[in-house]
Amino acid sequence: MDLAIVGSGVVGRSVADLAGEYGHRVTAMVDSSTAAVDPEGLDVEAVVERKTSEGTVGDSDPEAALSGPYDTLIEATPTTLGDAQPGFGHVEAALTRDRNVVLANKGPVASATAT
Repeated sequence: MDLAIVGSGVVGRSVADLAGEYGHRVTAMVDSSTAAVDPEGLDVEAVVERKTSEGTVGDSDPEAALSGPYDTLIEATPTTLGDAQPGFGHVEAALTRDRNVVLANKGPVASATAT
């Protein structure tokens, strides 16, 4: 299964590290302002190292990851109370593209349905 991981904090990095062990390929990783995208699969170690050393995961726009090739979106961003963004928007974009979604927290759904 090809994964796009949105959020490069502890949860996102942990999912990326474990993906290969379970036979999955990470084709995109996104932080708050950039993305790393490779349809053939990312070198997760290199992406995480870049995030640590340079503060960004890649050179692409985050939208490139959401519109790129993946089967399942892993949404692991912090939830903003009130509007549930950016998580709700990421979920909506993936579902519109007929992709699976896994949420690291229920904030995007709980906040968006409460308004």
